[in-house]
Amino acid sequence: MTKRRSLLSKITQLWLVNYVFLFIATSQFSFSFGFFERFIEWFGMAILGLEKVEKIHRTGSGDTLYDYVVIICCVIFSLIIAMAVSAIKRRKDNFDELYQFTIVIARYFVAYTMVVYGFAKVFEGQFASPGYFRLEQKVGDMSPMGLVWTFMGVSRSYTVVSGLLELTGGVLLFWRRTKTLGALFSMIVMLNVAFLNFFYDVPVKIFSSHIIFLCLFILSYDLKPLIDFFVFHRPTRLPYALYRPQKRWKLVTTRVIKYAFICGSIVLSCVQMWYTLKKERVPHEGAYLIDTFVLDGDSILQHRPETDTLGWSKILISSNHHFNYLDNAGNRKYLETKTDTLTKTISLYRNGKHAGGLVYSFQQDSATFTGRFEGRDIYIKSLRKQKKDYSLINRGFHWINDYPPNW
Repeated sequence: MTKRRSLLSKITQLWLVNYVFLFIATSQFSFSFGFFERFIEWFGMAILGLEKVEKIHRTGSGDTLYDYVVIICCVIFSLIIAMAVSAIKRRKDNFDELYQFTIVIARYFVAYTMVVYGFAKVFEGQFASPGYFRLEQKVGDMSPMGLVWTFMGVSRSYTVVSGLLELTGGVLLFWRRTKTLGALFSMIVMLNVAFLNFFYDVPVKIFSSHIIFLCLFILSYDLKPLIDFFVFHRPTRLPYALYRPQKRWKLVTTRVIKYAFICGSIVLSCVQMWYTLKKERVPHEGAYLIDTFVLDGDSILQHRPETDTLGWSKILISSNHHFNYLDNAGNRKYLETKTDTLTKTISLYRNGKHAGGLVYSFQQDSATFTGRFEGRDIYIKSLRKQKKDYSLINRGFHWINDYPPNW
């Protein structure tokens, strides 16, 4: 019975080690190769019997059917490898050193993830202030994920604090003396993130859940002293030097790699966030609520909103390169633009082809657009709203609230 438990323990240990490496190599933000993608698609359809499995690129979702098939493959292959290695090296010692080394790898992977996401929140790379389309959208028409992004983006202070908490957890994981605190801290922070992902249908459920799993994996060697301290209130101490190379050249090499990784993570995050800080000046930004829309000299305001796709109801501008408008039926249309703020002209493009140009002018809170669009003369008179005109943005913080602002 003892040998069986020992063998089961060895297989479980190797299974976890293999799974950690496989997940890191195949996770949402890792590189992918054509051969691997084709294998996953084949495995999902031929072995799992799924109707269609394909790698979907550039949507930001990490919860595609393809991603779940990857996780299933990681579970199966890590178990097969663990059983094979255990059978081959049945009489050898256990794999404690490999397990400890894997904890180090998991530490740096989680630390890097926390630092990147932390910087993204601090420097508004994630959860930016809501744009005009979002501000003009009805709450009931938002997706749960859109609601979360709006909720977070409205308060820069809250988003910055969230980012600093993630940064703190990541930085603590970089050093062995603080790795346990870092894993506990990061796990608590990521639990909140995972709950938001699950309960608001944010498609990063797999990745956020695995960050929590990796935190637990990092804590696995500290589990007994943690239980002794927090549950049984016994005096205890945490193990310190779990994995430390004995040869000096290995020690120096690992330290060089460590500090290069830390510096590289911070520099890469700062470079990426630098571009988010270089915000372009958009003097004509705003939501323009159209009062008069004239096409080729004919006003088309008399058309019924639910059937009219020719007339426009709103123009939404947040950038010098993007132009959105809503027709009277509520359909959102997107155009690329080139804006000259000196001459106040907007060149419009649809799918890369020139579609026309508009000249804009302001009169206090109103604005007019004149020009040609898709071969037709166009004249628009509108009421301009800027972000300061929305209570969601301009409400701010108040110590005293005699009447709750829950309108």
